[in-house]
Amino acid sequence: MEMIDHFKMHDAFAHLNDSVLESIASVSRYVQIPETQTIVREGDETSDLFLLIEGEALATRKGPEGGDIPLNTVRAGECLGELAFLDGAPRAASVIAQTACTLIEIPVAALKGLPDGAAVSGELKGALASVVVKRARSLSDGMLSALQEQLAAKTLQNQFGYFLVFTIALYLISTSLFYLVAERYVKDVYDPGFSWQTILAFAVPCLIIIKVMKIPAGQLGLRREGLFRSLAQSFAICLVLSAPALIYLVFFKGDQVPQNAGVKVDLLFLVQYLFHTVIQEIGSRGLLQGLFQKFLADTRGHRAVFLTSTIFASLHLTFGVDAVVITFFASIVFGYVYLYQKNLAGVVLMHYWFGVLAALMVAI
Repeated sequence: MEMIDHFKMHDAFAHLNDSVLESIASVSRYVQIPETQTIVREGDETSDLFLLIEGEALATRKGPEGGDIPLNTVRAGECLGELAFLDGAPRAASVIAQTACTLIEIPVAALKGLPDGAAVSGELKGALASVVVKRARSLSDGMLSALQEQLAAKTLQNQFGYFLVFTIALYLISTSLFYLVAERYVKDVYDPGFSWQTILAFAVPCLIIIKVMKIPAGQLGLRREGLFRSLAQSFAICLVLSAPALIYLVFFKGDQVPQNAGVKVDLLFLVQYLFHTVIQEIGSRGLLQGLFQKFLADTRGHRAVFLTSTIFASLHLTFGVDAVVITFFASIVFGYVYLYQKNLAGVVLMHYWFGVLAALMVAI
């Protein structure tokens, strides 16, 4: 292939007429550069233009600490050294051959020495300028995209730090409540006053983390989309799974009076337990499970459900080991229902329904 044919394959040269291309070719020469050798060096005063026709090269710049920062890869059919050729300033970057390279070198001095050198040089610079502008725009878009990714990664890192503090706070709350009961400072864990203190201790860090991380209601499962579908599905599940408990209450429980203190199911209990259920589900399924999925990149949600259930169960230590086991497996069910429905209403219904049912089974 003749040199002019190589020129015509480049965007800038393709718009030049044959006489201009012939003038450029008359002063140009082929150059062979072995692998790893520097083609142009950052800071050099040279301003010759190169067209890479075979091989691959890498443009780099010196970093603030002395290391080389890779900029972009130069491939066959692309020019290098355009900026220095256009403005005559020192080289802005180094270009190193990644493989053995064949280039066409266009020396500035020889080009200007032609009888029509000024005109030829002007036309070439004009054609190159449009290509450089397009490349600059592309690099600018790439840098903006990279900057946005860095900001997103930094934001994610900060949010993970908040989330870590949040989970530690939940474990501290769980341990503190268990200590109060174990040391008999609290005689009745079903006392309304203690239950309100417990739910507030859980709600405060939840509200703080929602506020700090600016989590919208939709991400907490509080949305209209799928609301009635989730309620209908959960209601059907409640009816099916309640059958064994109803059989026990009707035919086997009778008038047994438990020896130990227990919950008293009345209107006050039903109202306050509904409020407690909403707070618990916003904090556990809507917030905790959602954040576990986000930070673990858990697209299927299995790990998020397991970890959320573990923490949720630990918050019931004050009610005994049996309560921990029951709430752990119940939380597994709630977690997968939420994964499927993606709306918190159905999960709140199930939690409230089975909580009241369990209270009826052990009620005084």
